[in-house]
Amino acid sequence: MEQERVTLSQKDIKRIKVLEMVVNGMMTNQEAAEALKLCRRQIIRLRKKYLDQGEAGIIHGNRGRHPLHRIGEHIRLKVLGLYREKYHDFNFSHFTDSLKEVEGIDLSRSSVVRILSAEGFTSKKSVRRKAKLHRPRPRKQAAGMLWQTDASRFEWFGKGKGYAALHAYIDDATGRVVGAWFTKNESTAGYVAALSIGRERYGLPMEIYSDRHTIFRSPQKSSEEEGEERSLSNFAQGLKDLGIDQIFALTPEAKGRIERLWNTLQDRLTGELRLLGIKDIDEANKVLPKLIAKHNRKFAVLPAEQETAYVKPVERVDADFLFARRQTRKTDGGGSFSYRGRTYAPSTPEKGSMAHASVEVRETLSGRIWAVCKGRRIEMKEVERPKPAASNKTAKDKGARLVNAHKPAPDHPWKRSFRKNSLPISELGEPKVTFSLAIDRICK
Repeated sequence: MEQERVTLSQKDIKRIKVLEMVVNGMMTNQEAAEALKLCRRQIIRLRKKYLDQGEAGIIHGNRGRHPLHRIGEHIRLKVLGLYREKYHDFNFSHFTDSLKEVEGIDLSRSSVVRILSAEGFTSKKSVRRKAKLHRPRPRKQAAGMLWQTDASRFEWFGKGKGYAALHAYIDDATGRVVGAWFTKNESTAGYVAALSIGRERYGLPMEIYSDRHTIFRSPQKSSEEEGEERSLSNFAQGLKDLGIDQIFALTPEAKGRIERLWNTLQDRLTGELRLLGIKDIDEANKVLPKLIAKHNRKFAVLPAEQETAYVKPVERVDADFLFARRQTRKTDGGGSFSYRGRTYAPSTPEKGSMAHASVEVRETLSGRIWAVCKGRRIEMKEVERPKPAASNKTAKDKGARLVNAHKPAPDHPWKRSFRKNSLPISELGEPKVTFSLAIDRICK
């Protein structure tokens, strides 16, 4: 009978050598256990198997056999194909989530990492983690106590396809993105749009944590010694009217939750937008709520307190009017005023008098002009400024016409000789005589 060829490892060869010495009486079971670092009972079992089956009894029974739960070859090839052709800009964790949610392939992250790493793929990471140099701030107890906000200007639609600014608010207690909006650059309009989304869905937060950008903090300095109030930006004035307090961060690490959000979104959101075929800001804003909801399902956490701290507005909030640009003007006798080189008057006749009154002019984000006078909100319209009557000869005409050269009269003083009594040259005679005549005239 032909015997099966057995491949022995270095470990198996050592065990056989020791077991032969035990069988031949050259070593006790205890000495063999110490040499192989096994217990005495295991040596007795191995000795019995060696006597019954020979060298084949030393080899483990599962050697050369594939486990029943092994991932099939067709699944492995499909995973590799999907990563190469469709999800090449996803990191391994994001790719694992997409396999389960989109492709219907339920694999653990470790299995996906093992399959991709065997082919030489490495996970894409936007930021490598560094050692923490500061103590992390604990989360707020309840949702709505604090929102962190910031904007990130990034190539969201792919490299070389232009930059866009994503404005977002994240709740400190839950890590939930409550509002997000794309614009071309970081602007007040982007922050207002994202805040409106969060306000309509959740309510108003108690505080907003931001950086010291002039959108949130006016660059004008106020004198604290004289007791003056701090100058507020247009956005800050709108927050004050809503009853929302502000906190300004001195460093990016102070508002680390929103900063880490950009690491995640710049890594994941770019791939999601590419799969959806999104190429501009308008299309991105339409699909953004769906993508943010997907993000929240994965990364949001439960707060320590279930009761929220959100405040519902008492009346309808007109964000366009609330976050408008504000300046003060003085009206004339007809209730009109000048603003940005143009004249504005009430669009409808006003019952109350606006003559010679101090009004607050508000230019909304949509471009409309309003005036707030004595607590009343008045819509304004542009009117033509009266032009002064034009004269026949304007300064422009005077400068444009040709000017004739002026010729003085023959008897002009400038044409007269400085020596009225001087003699003609023909009558002077010799130079000697001329010199004597000159002396005589001087003496006289």
